[in-house]
Amino acid sequence: MLLTLCATLAGLPANGSTLIDPTRPARTHRFSPGPGGAHSGWTLDSTLVAPDRRVAVINGKRASEGESVDGARVIEIHKLDVLIRADGKRMTLQLLPDIVKKQP
Repeated sequence: MLLTLCATLAGLPANGSTLIDPTRPARTHRFSPGPGGAHSGWTLDSTLVAPDRRVAVINGKRASEGESVDGARVIEIHKLDVLIRADGKRMTLQLLPDIVKKQP
């Protein structure tokens, strides 16, 4: 029995760096630096909407309304999406774009 336990544990990563957090939302796309180091895309990772505050995590960075993340200013934070302004354009980032469907 001890031999079986040792064989099982030998297959596990030593530092945990390759483990994936199953509670973290899947990223639908990665962002890549554009010209001048600016990012050409943004991913909404999560939102927190409470009576006293609204926070979004975009590209792994926390931001409130009015703050900037990777060249985009956060305009409005909602439960399932965030409105940003970047390069003079308004864009909506959706938390779960492939799962959440708007009612007609």
